Amino acid sequence: MAHDFGSTGTVVSGAEASTNPTSGRLPEMPRANFYLMHNPEGWEPVQKEDGSWEWLPVLKRLLLKPGVNGVRGTRNGLDDSRARISFQDRGWTIIDRSMGYVTRYPCRRGWSYYLTWDHPIKAGRRLVVRHDAEGYNEFRRELVEDGVVQAPLPEVLADVLRGHQKQIDRNSKDIHIPVVKARIDEAKELIAGARKAAADLAPQPKRRTRKKATT
Repeated sequence: MAHDFGSTGTVVSGAEASTNPTSGRLPEMPRANFYLMHNPEGWEPVQKEDGSWEWLPVLKRLLLKPGVNGVRGTRNGLDDSRARISFQDRGWTIIDRSMGYVTRYPCRRGWSYYLTWDHPIKAGRRLVVRHDAEGYNEFRRELVEDGVVQAPLPEVLADVLRGHQKQIDRNSKDIHIPVVKARIDEAKELIAGARKAAADLAPQPKRRTRKKATT
């Protein structure tokens, strides 16, 4: 029988959270704690349920492991200040953990840290992780709406679309193959929808008002 560990997870909001282990443990070794962060060049087009497209920030993980990305182990625990400052100096935005995007679960020899929208489920000897894509997209959408992540520059979105167009160009020689043609058609649909979404995001130029002639 599958065992859903969703009820045993504890949302982590601070650098360290005090929680009590429950009877349910993930059948795995610990997974590292992390911050989510965003680079101004990291954006992707995502299709919504109504078929339209939107641009959402691509979030990366800053793993809190000694020796990784400048994270240091000290007598008092992990020191991630140098790592965070290093990424911030390069233009990254470190997402505040008070937003509740990390959930931790008891596991073998400690804790495993998961994205809150990833739900680990034990199925026999396997551990299956189900991802709530819509919930995660809503979180990313709110980051932009609330100003936590700055809206993308049009030039950045244009670069992303050029990357998708290059994929089409590379595969065009094999368009006679049904599978390749289907991929190209999907990519063209993505580009068309994402281009419209990018245009909707672009600031509208202010209309100039003519000054009345004076006599």
